[in-house]
Amino acid sequence: MAYISYLDLPKYWGLERGDRVLLTSDIMQLMFTAMRNGERFDRDAFLDAILGVIGEEGTLLIPTFNWDFCHGVAFDYHKTPCKTGALGGFALNRPDFRRTQHPLYSFAVAGKDQQLLCDMQNVSSFGVDSPFGYLEKNHGKNVIIGIHYTDCFTFVHHCEEVCGVDTYRFSKTFTGQYIDADGQESTRSYSMLVRSYELYEATDLTLIGEKMERAGVAHMIILNEIPYRIVDLTAAAPVICDDIKNNASRGICKHKLQ
Repeated sequence: MAYISYLDLPKYWGLERGDRVLLTSDIMQLMFTAMRNGERFDRDAFLDAILGVIGEEGTLLIPTFNWDFCHGVAFDYHKTPCKTGALGGFALNRPDFRRTQHPLYSFAVAGKDQQLLCDMQNVSSFGVDSPFGYLEKNHGKNVIIGIHYTDCFTFVHHCEEVCGVDTYRFSKTFTGQYIDADGQESTRSYSMLVRSYELYEATDLTLIGEKMERAGVAHMIILNEIPYRIVDLTAAAPVICDDIKNNASRGICKHKLQ
């Protein structure tokens, strides 16, 4: 297949106007591929191209996760950096994107449901009242660029929480200083599912990826020699939960209770 301009790539992802999209990416591959083909990768233009496909009725979320709050570092809504890729941090500097409020699992959000997501007060990182719950309820599509499920598919933790996992992972509460969007500082507590050092051995989402693809709730395409995985999160949730409940989570990790 001939080279496809990076600005045209979103047209090949199967997105529709009004879609809620979670974008997980390694843009270095995109940048190098564009450069080799005589294009200069412009992050603004790339985000605009995605927003153009989903339209004003769509919503785009980009992870801006940071776990320093777990280690006693204050979370500053405006200053705490994104640790999950360059595109999230870049999006936070655009006027059309805003950050959600959770100090561990925040997202840069643009589009129709921005206010809804940025108003969320979820304490749990992965609960039904979190952005992950929103994506499950609203047929969110996770577009994964150039990365394997194992390295980025955080949605499985939402499914673990919904399914009540409390053995190889368990809920832990972290308390620290929080500086909100208005610069007001307070002490707050938030929770997330953490690994049990006694039971948890390794994360490996190869099998759940294969299960999702066989079930038709996820698929992979190759564009410009880069893999793109697209997951319908609403349809994927039952597949993941079935593995958790009936297969001892073998599709997503290795632990000593299997």
